Amino acid sequence: MNKIDLYWDDTEVLPDRIRPDVEFLLNRMNRATLEVVASQPGEVILDVGCGRAIDAVNVSKSGAMVIGFDPSQVMLSHAREWIKRDGHNTTLLRAIGECMPISPGSVDKVVCKGALDHFADPEKAIQQMAAVVKPGGSVIIAIANFESLGFKIGKIIFGVRKLLRIKNPYKRLPWELPPDHTIKFDHKVILKAAGAHLKIERVMGVSVLCCTPGWGDMLARLPKRISRSILERLDRVAISKPEISDVVILVGKPVR
Repeated sequence: MNKIDLYWDDTEVLPDRIRPDVEFLLNRMNRATLEVVASQPGEVILDVGCGRAIDAVNVSKSGAMVIGFDPSQVMLSHAREWIKRDGHNTTLLRAIGECMPISPGSVDKVVCKGALDHFADPEKAIQQMAAVVKPGGSVIIAIANFESLGFKIGKIIFGVRKLLRIKNPYKRLPWELPPDHTIKFDHKVILKAAGAHLKIERVMGVSVLCCTPGWGDMLARLPKRISRSILERLDRVAISKPEISDVVILVGKPVR
């Protein structure tokens, strides 16, 4: 099993300059996940790998009670500050996804957005998510697709650059696994991992071509309304083509 970073901090994860494609992806991923969760008043919802608890607080605004899990003391400290400013029915616990201190069959929904590839044992965490959901409840997972169309194009472009002996200006290419990740998920890998413990009911994609070399710079040179229109049109393609999308969102029911 991989080691668990109990003091992980996301402060330096995002670059100082966020290009239009990345900004769109992050915002759309947040909105799409919240839409899929569709929290209702009185529901108990578990946010696994809650980070700063921004999503947890947004979910709780519907009247749901949200429990946020995170193993990092640093991230939970950020989360407490966020809850102080905009807190609702949100509770925080320091815990790992592979061993949840929650009774089996006790929550209505579980959401894990952009965190599963940081876990020491992602499949064990999915098993736990399935176990704590009530019969008929849902597990929602949103995860980056490392075999997206944009990444595949990028690999080809940089493969040609390498043949031409053009120096790589980046320390790490977007499709290379970051040091704080434990597994490289793609559409097939997440379906296989989730399918072992969940009956998958819905799979959708979010955004296409994010981080393709030169794509963000080109969009930045366009008027904002035009770049936004392009990104929205591509996102509509992604919804029905999760295998090429930048992020995959799936919804499943526990298999008893």
